[in-house]
Amino acid sequence: MNHIFSVERPFDKWELHGFASRKAFLYSELTSTHRFSKENISEFDAGDLLVADSQSSGRGRHDRKWISPEGKNLYFNILYSLEGFLPKQYPQLMQITAISLAQVFRSFGVNASVKWPNDILCEKKKFCGMISEVLVKNGKKILTTGIGIDVNATEEDLAEIERPVTSLRIILGKPLNREVLLQAIVQKLEESIAIAKVQGVAPWITEWRKMDQFIGHSARMVEGSEVIEGTILDINEDGSLLFRKTDGTTVSRYTGDLEI
Repeated sequence: MNHIFSVERPFDKWELHGFASRKAFLYSELTSTHRFSKENISEFDAGDLLVADSQSSGRGRHDRKWISPEGKNLYFNILYSLEGFLPKQYPQLMQITAISLAQVFRSFGVNASVKWPNDILCEKKKFCGMISEVLVKNGKKILTTGIGIDVNATEEDLAEIERPVTSLRIILGKPLNREVLLQAIVQKLEESIAIAKVQGVAPWITEWRKMDQFIGHSARMVEGSEVIEGTILDINEDGSLLFRKTDGTTVSRYTGDLEI
């Protein structure tokens, strides 16, 4: 990470690889890397990395628009093999992904925290989000994981977003080399997924609690048409959220949208 603030090469000159040195596919523009990975899964395999320099229709969770200007941020999908994982572990893989990314950001001075289940914030402003979907190719399950990171976006770039957001450049006060950052992220994720296959989510729970800024806060839990109001109590050992409703009862949730 010594060159994280070095001058960036042109996008078409980037040298990247996916897991196990698999190929990285670079695109100057896509509607979204997530949609492209789904529509063209026959051309890709587990471990592949898809990166776009811009997106015309980037989307996050719940189909929220993700602003995707050219040459400023990171928009990519990494394909996880689900061999060796149980279906109940699939949501945990996204939490592991978020915590692992937060660890990378914290390594160069960003006070990153994970808002359950997998949004990454600094000072309660979001700068990284992700979505995932299980695909099947030749009878094998693959998790396509789409990640958007506001790296070098300026306040002007983010002005039309109504939610509290920021970028790494705004946080740190200087631009970052996206190529260097992305390869560091891929390396970290490959290591994390390998550990998760053996140990599950447990190694990341303690780390999540260390960086958490939301335990004890009032919040709303939205899952489909269900809305629950109450207080965040903790994250359980299996990665689910422990939540106390306003009527005093406690519930655990494995998925949902947490509104602080």
